[in-house]
Order: sequence, then C-alpha cells, then structure tokens
Amino acid sequence: MTDYLDILIVLLVVAWLWTRFKKKNIAKQHEQDNRPDESPPAVVVQEDDNAEPAAADVDVDLDYLQLAQEKGREAKVAMREKNNAEAWELLQQQKNFYNKFSISEGSNESELTALDSSVSKDLANLLRQDKKHKDALVHIIYWVANSKTVTKDQESKLRVYFNRAKLMGPAVDDVMDYCLGDEGKELHVVQKDVDSWV
Repeated sequence: MTDYLDILIVLLVVAWLWTRFKKKNIAKQHEQDNRPDESPPAVVVQEDDNAEPAAADVDVDLDYLQLAQEKGREAKVAMREKNNAEAWELLQQQKNFYNKFSISEGSNESELTALDSSVSKDLANLLRQDKKHKDALVHIIYWVANSKTVTKDQESKLRVYFNRAKLMGPAVDDVMDYCLGDEGKELHVVQKDVDSWV
C-alpha cells in the first residue's frame, strides 16, 4: 500500500514541476510574441467590458497565462486575415486571462498592469485602422508607460501615433516624458490625460 502512495506522491510532484516548467516557457514565449507586428488590421468593434471568455468555468489551477498566450496568437491570425472584430474579441479575452492569472498568482497591481498593457499594442493597431487615432495613441502610451524599458520600436510607434492623433497641447517629447514619469499608469488615467491634451 505504501508503494502506491509513494508512486502517487511522485506523480503529483512531477505534475507540479511540469506545470511550473510550462509557465516559464510561456513567459519566454510572451516576451517573444511582444515583438513588433508586421501587418495592421482594418475594422474595429466596440469593446465589451462584460465579455466573459469561453473558458470562464475553468479551474483556478488552469494555466491562465497559457490561455492568454493562445488568445494572443489567435488574435494575430485574425488580424492577418483582416477579421478585426474577432481579433478585438480575442484580445479582450487575452486581457481577461491575464487578469485571472494575476489574481491566481497573487500578483500586485503593477504586475497586472504590465501584463494588461502588453495587449495595447495590438489594440492600438486595430484602432488605427478604424481611424480612431486618439484612442490608438492612448493604447500606445499605456503600452510604453508600463514597459520595464522603452525600446526603439516603442519610441518610434509613440512618435508615429502621436503625429496621427494631431494633438494641440503637448509635443511628442512631452508625451515621452509623461510615459517615463511615474511607475506605470492605468489605462483610464492615460485616457483622461490624453483627453485633456486635445
């Protein structure tokens, strides 16, 4: 009888280690997937804050980070196929899974914001295609302001999206300083600030 218990314990430990290994690999994949896009989308639908992901009844132990990554990959495929309504919905599901992952892991607010803001690059591309340049700029600022380090790609995208938005208030360098200012910014705060710059 103790042999069966020993085998069961070993299997549980191996399963736990395998789950941890997968999470690390998915985190690495997340960093690779956050590289610059090649093709922007064409149409956008309204964001549905009340949307639940298809897998809302999943167990807490399920790997939400993996599900978020899958939704992100599906969204990129939808964007390449110019199915922007589906891409928007998939990106919202990705954000929802990031939120569930952060809650299940006990992440702090800045960690959740960093994950959430990583989706904004793709959301900005969708908004740009719909000629909603100010809203697209909001998402680019949210993405840049919550990155650990600002890359050349982010700086370049910020400048391009800023020029498209045609704001009357600040200069692009002021907006870059805004992004580099405080530690992270919430999306609603960025939205409010950009609205005040018009």
